Amino acid sequence: MTRTGVGLLVASILSYAAGVLLGYGVLVALAIGGAAALVCAAAAVAVRPRVVLRRRVEPERVSVGESAMGRIEAHNQSRWPSPAFVAEDRVGAERVEVAVAALAGGGRRAAHYPVPTTRRGRLRMGPLTVVRRDPLGLLRRARAQASDEVLWVHPRVHPMRPLPIGLVLDYEGTVNENSRAGTVTFSSLREYVAGDDPRQIHWRSTARTGSMMVREHVDTTEPRTAVVLDTRAGVMDEAVFEHAVEVAASVAEAVAAVGRPVALHIVGEEIAASAHPRLDRLAAVAQTPDQDPARLLEVVDRVDPGGNLVVVTGTADPAAVTKLADQRRRFGAVVAVTLFGGHGHTGGRRRPGMVVLSAGTATDAAGAWNQMVGGGTR
Repeated sequence: MTRTGVGLLVASILSYAAGVLLGYGVLVALAIGGAAALVCAAAAVAVRPRVVLRRRVEPERVSVGESAMGRIEAHNQSRWPSPAFVAEDRVGAERVEVAVAALAGGGRRAAHYPVPTTRRGRLRMGPLTVVRRDPLGLLRRARAQASDEVLWVHPRVHPMRPLPIGLVLDYEGTVNENSRAGTVTFSSLREYVAGDDPRQIHWRSTARTGSMMVREHVDTTEPRTAVVLDTRAGVMDEAVFEHAVEVAASVAEAVAAVGRPVALHIVGEEIAASAHPRLDRLAAVAQTPDQDPARLLEVVDRVDPGGNLVVVTGTADPAAVTKLADQRRRFGAVVAVTLFGGHGHTGGRRRPGMVVLSAGTATDAAGAWNQMVGGGTR
């Protein structure tokens, strides 16, 4: 029973009681009318559709604001016609309702609906629910079906130029998790994805795990760019953090687009999460309540030396930004991108051993970054 139905039921009871006690036949008639409406509503939702719903979302990975379409396929498993109903889906915290017309016995019908992608995140979809309502909205009958999926909404990626190549890594062939894939040094096993070389399938691990596993090889000599994202809630609020995530994604994708290796490090991230693709990790990342000013520097110290270092953080911890200059001896270039949110002076300045870019938004940061790479930072 909906809130409207509960209200009608209470009003009918009170109206009937008042009509009997006070002798007003009109109140009794109103009460009977309310009760009749509830009975009719119960009759309207009594028929339960014997339908099975299946959902498909294309594409499964989008950026914030990009269009994603959901497709619900309804199959009437009864030989009798199915009444019209509403297919209710949940996308994260939002609820989406799709009207499905009546189905003939054994019939099928597909309905499409736009999936909201206004916020970055790892959005869990479902379960799908078959909902029947009466025309007055007094009663609601729902039956959930187990059909959960995940929609990855990646952060926006702004056009940015990659930094010049930095230092060369160890030529002795020491393997680390950030080395570039594609050469002859064995690194690890991972699940097979479309496009992998079938010759790299590791059949013994495939038989043991039940999933197709392939060998991954790395290049241990090519320099890389390390991107460190600060997630501490004490250095930026939630709105600024969204811009920081976009900056980290933009820097990493700019490096990867020219075929250079890039390593993403996120403050407070669980080690197991690093097994996911880079943009998936940035879609799922959230701020941490950690206020320790040394936490960022601890993550930076664990980054393998060589190449370039880019740190994306807020403006509330200037001491940590200053200490990043000590990393100049370990990296070819050190850049700190500090975000303050809102409007203000955007630009970059060189400090001993590093460059500091300050911007209010990710768009402003991308402009200041491109100016810096082009030689415009003083």
